[in-house]
Amino acid sequence: MNIIKIFSVSLIASSLFISCASNNVISQDMTAKQLIQFGQNSFENGKYKESLRYYNAAIERFGSSDAQTYVEAKYEIGHIYMKQKKYEYAKNIFKEITEIYESVIPGQLPGAYYKLAQIELAKIPQKSSEQKK
Repeated sequence: MNIIKIFSVSLIASSLFISCASNNVISQDMTAKQLIQFGQNSFENGKYKESLRYYNAAIERFGSSDAQTYVEAKYEIGHIYMKQKKYEYAKNIFKEITEIYESVIPGQLPGAYYKLAQIELAKIPQKSSEQKK
């Protein structure tokens, strides 16, 4: 009888663990840097949806108080959209980043993301209707 109880408890615990893992809950204890790093790791492994979840979590949790985290996470999201050829989404993000840089005092944010956003904007193909004009 005890073996059956132990097996039942073990089975329930395993199913709860699997259930939590499949929900892909992002720990509330993660720092902004950890969220960004996990996003980058997911991206490198081709897990774009998971990567987006980490970057969006970084923005939601830290973006309003940490402009550097906001810009870095936004850039990475734009980069994912470029890889997915979702150019209109990417374009909006890169424009937002350049506008942020143009409205702050130079040196307040790392200059790399401004330059990278400009480079990515230049890579976005023109719409076919615009090319015909």
